[in-house]
Amino acid sequence: MHEEECVSLQVSLSVVGALECVVQRCLGPEGGSVLFTRDTGETLITRHGERVLSTLHLEHPMARMVLECVCAHAKVTADGTKSFILLLAALLRGIRDSAHKHGKGYLNALRLGNLAIQLLALSWKELDDVIAHKIIPYASLHCSHHVYNLEGSVLDSLVGGYIAGRVGIGQADVLKRVLCEFYHKVSQDQNAEETVAFLHLHFPLLHTPVSGLPVGCSEVIEGLVVNRDWSVWTELAGPLKALVVYESFGPCLEVEVGDNISVCLQHDWMSRTEIILEQRLANLLDLNICVVLSSVKQPEIVLQWARLKHVALLECVDSAQLDLLCNISTTNTLPNPPLQHLIMLKFCSRVQLGGHRYACLGTFPQGVLQTHTLVLCAPAPGLLDQTVCVSQGVFTMLRHLCQSTISTQSLRNNRTDSLYDQFQSSVLDQSQSALSPQDVWGRIIRAGGVLPVGGIFEFLLHHFLLNDRNHGDSEICRILAEALLSVPRTLNFHSRRRFLELQTHFLRDLKKWDETKGPELKFGLGLNGVSTSPLCLESVSGKQQLVVSVLQCLNRLLCVGAILHTHRSKIFPGPQAYSEEDEEGIHSNNTTTG
Repeated sequence: MHEEECVSLQVSLSVVGALECVVQRCLGPEGGSVLFTRDTGETLITRHGERVLSTLHLEHPMARMVLECVCAHAKVTADGTKSFILLLAALLRGIRDSAHKHGKGYLNALRLGNLAIQLLALSWKELDDVIAHKIIPYASLHCSHHVYNLEGSVLDSLVGGYIAGRVGIGQADVLKRVLCEFYHKVSQDQNAEETVAFLHLHFPLLHTPVSGLPVGCSEVIEGLVVNRDWSVWTELAGPLKALVVYESFGPCLEVEVGDNISVCLQHDWMSRTEIILEQRLANLLDLNICVVLSSVKQPEIVLQWARLKHVALLECVDSAQLDLLCNISTTNTLPNPPLQHLIMLKFCSRVQLGGHRYACLGTFPQGVLQTHTLVLCAPAPGLLDQTVCVSQGVFTMLRHLCQSTISTQSLRNNRTDSLYDQFQSSVLDQSQSALSPQDVWGRIIRAGGVLPVGGIFEFLLHHFLLNDRNHGDSEICRILAEALLSVPRTLNFHSRRRFLELQTHFLRDLKKWDETKGPELKFGLGLNGVSTSPLCLESVSGKQQLVVSVLQCLNRLLCVGAILHTHRSKIFPGPQAYSEEDEEGIHSNNTTTG
């Protein structure tokens, strides 16, 4: 028998509201952390939104659906997971309040489905129009005047704005410095977009986690750090010719499983084997090879040969790291088996990180990027995992921002609103002529791709949705506009600033901006226009994607009519969602249950 559970708006709101109670306490730079405990007594303290939600032991299927939507959004932008839950809960509350105003029966199952479709349709066109024609021009003009003078710190402001709400204040300062240093050393002031794409794609291979050390010990090391020590180590001065091999040098006898064979080891067979191996190793000396990098364990005779010939040998290297070395270096492939590649190394060395010793390989890259390794340290494994997750998220966010610049520029070229036309020739064209092709950050600023953090995007979108009557149904726009304020309202609650006073000052400045068409709008710089903290920026495209993702999740929630509970044995075979989490038995004091 199937057990059927009717799904109402109140059920969805109860589930999402429980998640909201968890994440709202750790929103923003001044938010707190959540303590998780395992049955074994192990604890985890974190304020990273995605980690908080994925660590919860969620039993209700609606909660699991929300978590699936959050993870899908985070995979694209790596940002906004806590704001996702706040905005989703505020939308559900807005729909409930609207139903109360219109009387009972206003939001039946059919009405809920139509409302979900209307909200989703709002994100397809109307939302794009508001952001492209209203928010982006304001962001472009404001940042062109107030931020571009600090061009060198645009990256610092983006990184600082991203990590401020995910780690502690002391840790954020160290992490911001190290991540920016990592970026600059890899890019060498060359193409920023290429650098961000490279770091985003290869981050798992370009960082080394070290547990047991303070976060302040994090550093950037030149070269590629391999999480293995040298099997045979010899001090060598570069440049060095290295051999990359993915197989064993010695011939092997491959036997199919289940075959019944009898092998007689004869003296002449062993001799031929040694002769073949010696010939292969002799060929290496003829090629002046000083370093051998192997993805597999080599025979002991190879290690002895390396010691006698003073050849550095590194075994059991991750194949992905070897592939990266070959891709970023000038490579020659040898035709003789096993599969071998020749590369040139700038240097090879040993590095001591914590209680472990690793190999470090310096390369001569084909392009302009210089290979460096980001060493991330933390005193405990849980904190180390969080540090790695935040660091990787930084480059995912920057990658999404760089990719969105192209589409934003194409929208701008088709824009005809008077505000943009008035300043296009006087501000934007002049600034663009002074920008080099590598100045991606300058182009992002001019394209209106960033805004100061602190709810500025939400304030602007709220204002334009309510005051621009040319977009969509007024009731739909009002529900979304009011829900958007949940993010700045929660942020200002933690910082002890009066939300209504801040909103009043913001709207007053916005009105002055509209009247004078001048760059006097003090976005997020305090009620008196004086900033008491370093300027932090966030991506406009990331915020837009957040709103779209939330509306898509809302559509999924409101379209569910009933939940059918079945025994696991009756479900068709296939991958089970969150089965690993169930088996690990991760529990929290903040647990949503069905």
